Amino acid sequence: MEISGILRDLAVVLAIATAVALVFSRLRLSVVAAFLVSGAILGPTGAGLVPEPGMVEALAEIGVVLLLFTVGLEISPSSLGKMRREVMWAGGGQVSATVLCAMAVLLAWGLPAPESIFIGFVLSLSSTAIVLKVLTDRMEIDTAQGRLSVGILLFQDMAVIAMMLLVPFLSRWETAEGARVLLTLAKAGLGVVALLVGAKFIIPRLLREVVRLGSREILALTVLMIVMGTAFLAHRWGLSLGMGAFLAGMVISESDYVHEIAAQIFPFRDVFTGVFFISVGMLLDLPFLGRNLHLILPIAVAIALLKGVSTGAAIRALGNPWRIAVITSVGLVQIGEFSFLLLSQGFAVGLVGPIQFQFLLAVAILTMVATPSLIANAPRIARRWVAWVAPREISPEAGGEEARRGTGLENHVIIAGFGMNGQNLARVLRATRVPYLVVDLNDAQVRKGREDGEPIFYGDVNRPEILERMGAVRARILVLAISDPMATRRAVGVARSVNPGLFILVRTRYLSDVDDLLALGANAVIPEEFETSVEIFSRVLGEYHVPDHVIRQQEELIRSGTYRILRERALVRPDGVLPEFEEFLWRKVIEIFYLSPSSAWVGRRVSELPAGNDTGIILLSLIRVDRAIVQPPPSEVLEAGDKLILFGGHAPLAAVLTVLAERGEAAEGGGEPSR
Repeated sequence: MEISGILRDLAVVLAIATAVALVFSRLRLSVVAAFLVSGAILGPTGAGLVPEPGMVEALAEIGVVLLLFTVGLEISPSSLGKMRREVMWAGGGQVSATVLCAMAVLLAWGLPAPESIFIGFVLSLSSTAIVLKVLTDRMEIDTAQGRLSVGILLFQDMAVIAMMLLVPFLSRWETAEGARVLLTLAKAGLGVVALLVGAKFIIPRLLREVVRLGSREILALTVLMIVMGTAFLAHRWGLSLGMGAFLAGMVISESDYVHEIAAQIFPFRDVFTGVFFISVGMLLDLPFLGRNLHLILPIAVAIALLKGVSTGAAIRALGNPWRIAVITSVGLVQIGEFSFLLLSQGFAVGLVGPIQFQFLLAVAILTMVATPSLIANAPRIARRWVAWVAPREISPEAGGEEARRGTGLENHVIIAGFGMNGQNLARVLRATRVPYLVVDLNDAQVRKGREDGEPIFYGDVNRPEILERMGAVRARILVLAISDPMATRRAVGVARSVNPGLFILVRTRYLSDVDDLLALGANAVIPEEFETSVEIFSRVLGEYHVPDHVIRQQEELIRSGTYRILRERALVRPDGVLPEFEEFLWRKVIEIFYLSPSSAWVGRRVSELPAGNDTGIILLSLIRVDRAIVQPPPSEVLEAGDKLILFGGHAPLAAVLTVLAERGEAAEGGGEPSR
């Protein structure tokens, strides 16, 4: 094929993909689904705009290699250790339950065992790209369901490698000998070990030398060489191209340069992975979709239900509440991008026929497109499910004798969420002898807190029964320090209905939640973004030696009206406050500098100080022990313990204090503004 033809086909592919992606973005749909639809338009059963799909398939293969490499970058041994409960137990349970359920249904339907196992593999995988994107946009990555989703997706990304290794054996199910299968697996395992060991010794040293050169271009070329090189070596050993890239990513994941490498490779990955999804979409038979849509839709619903039930059962088996299990399982019902890898491989070796391939492909695209709206409605689905299945669901930890003793408290504080904010608040309340109780959905946090002697209970603060057991009717304050925005909103409404007089204090991450939380009944909302802003301007004013009481006054002004000044587009200027503050900034102030015994200024004369008419700073007085020397003479010798009373503008004073501190050693009084 001539280069002009290749460029024409590539330009057409990118043009159609860009146009469809823009439309899907406006509709808030996944870009992965946009690429699949683009492929269907470009394919032979669509507009037929790409007569030679070989070029697209070659680029798609590179996309698969880069995709699996970046998956390896995310799967480091340390990350697996931190999330072993979510990854190994929740992820392993979800994949196993889905494969077994699918196998049982398909075997009962009359399909052969290898085909049933393979389809179970395909259905068990969810879309890492779509789910993580939606959870990030909804600010739910750090929630209980977010952590479970990430852990399960991480396990799926690892499991797909083993599934790809098993596909050739499934295709030779009748003729495969056990010894031969074990020998091949052993060979593959040996190849994996050899690649890992070789990469472990070579790649870090190579990267270290390249990074020392300080060239981003050479680093990018080196990373691409590593990815393609390990993929080629894996292929020569009999493994897949993607397996080699995955192993290279795992080795680099423990490197100090992993973030820079990820930044270098992500643009290439995104482009080539997009081409991969387009190539999959080109395989979709649009006339087949139109003729069988009445069958494809119920099959998609049935697969989503099967996958949701198996995923929810695995999560529930670990002791998670129904609400978390339902929300997580609803978010993972789609068929994922790695399923297309398996599907293409299985179709190539004859594990699935053209009709099954088209059915699975169409179902995958439909479930992907539906994912954002499903995740958005997951909390509503969970509430209805819990109301039907477990209307009296009470946390076992919250139902014991200790909980009943705890709810005997009055005028106490209830802390919902035992993360960093919750722990810090509990520490202060304990030190000041203010009674409090803690409730959290993180089982590990609850166990650790109980070991440390905290009055903490496992439970969902969204449930009125839990709040009642925590004594919300007699409590004084409820502090919501949880990371789930939707759960926070519901908790505010539930708490307000349980105790109309309860003071509800909410921590939120983003300003967009403030008005909604106030409307639901929160008394005060603290957005982290604004508190960061307040801390920044306080530090800046402190460096300009603005007195503490003036800084505190401005902090109170900013916080008044629930940060109204920062939330409104135009700066609100309350009469008599900000104007006075602006005027103050032009005034001169007084500073006290303390001469410590180790200061280099001890024993020197007043005339040597960086003060006088030429500096804009006046030495008003010198305080020595309990007496003041007003306007000390130039010959006065400075002694340890003297306090210098300096007067001048903000900038000159800052410069003088810096000089005094550099040449001496500022101690307890140095740099503090006078009162």
